[in-house]
Amino acid sequence: MCRQDSAEVLLSRLLEKTIRRSGALDTESLCIIAGAKCFHVRADLHVLDHDGNLVDASCLAVVAALLHFRRPDFEVHGEDVTVFSEREREPIKLSMQHQPFCVTFSYFDKGSILLQDCTLLEEQCREGEIVISINRFGEVCQIAKYGGIPVDGLSILNCTNAALVRAKAFDKLVKDSLAADEKKRDAGGVMAELSAENDRPVARPVG
Repeated sequence: MCRQDSAEVLLSRLLEKTIRRSGALDTESLCIIAGAKCFHVRADLHVLDHDGNLVDASCLAVVAALLHFRRPDFEVHGEDVTVFSEREREPIKLSMQHQPFCVTFSYFDKGSILLQDCTLLEEQCREGEIVISINRFGEVCQIAKYGGIPVDGLSILNCTNAALVRAKAFDKLVKDSLAADEKKRDAGGVMAELSAENDRPVARPVG
C-alpha cells in the first residue's frame, strides 16, 4: 500500500471535516440492526490531473458522488437480513442532511489580494490560503488556514460571504447535473427495463 504524501493527507482531512464531521451524511439511515449491522460507505478519490483548486473540485466531486449513489434496499425479520438486488427492488438514495462545499481563497501581497479558483501556477506564488467549508444555508462547517502570513478578521468575513455565493452556485450545479443524468437514464428504472424486456418479440416456429 502506497504511503500518502502531505498533500493527500491534508486533502483527506479537509474532506473528512467538511463532509463527515459536519453531519452532512445521515449515518443513522445506514443502520440495519442497531449495534450489530450497518452499511459502510466509502468515497475513494482518484486525481488524474489538475491545474489548481484541487480541494474545491474534490469536495464537489465527493458530494456529487454521495448524492448520486444508491444503496440496496433490505428487509429485517428478527436477526435475519435480506438485501435485495437492483432487479428485485429499486436502490435507495443516501440520506443527506445538507451539502457542504469547500471554497478556497489564495491571498497575495500580505493579504490585500484574495483570489478564488487559482491556477496551479498562481497557487505556487501565493502567500497562503484559506479554505471555508459552507453549505447553501450559510452554515459554516469549518475554516482552515494552514500557515502563511496573518489575515485580518474582516478579510475572513468577506471570504465567508463570497464563499456562500460560490456554495449556492456549486449546489445548483450538482443538482442540475444529477437531474439531467436521472432524466437521461430515465425514468422508469428497473420496472421499465423489465417491461421493455417483456415487450420484445418472441421467435415462433413456422408450419
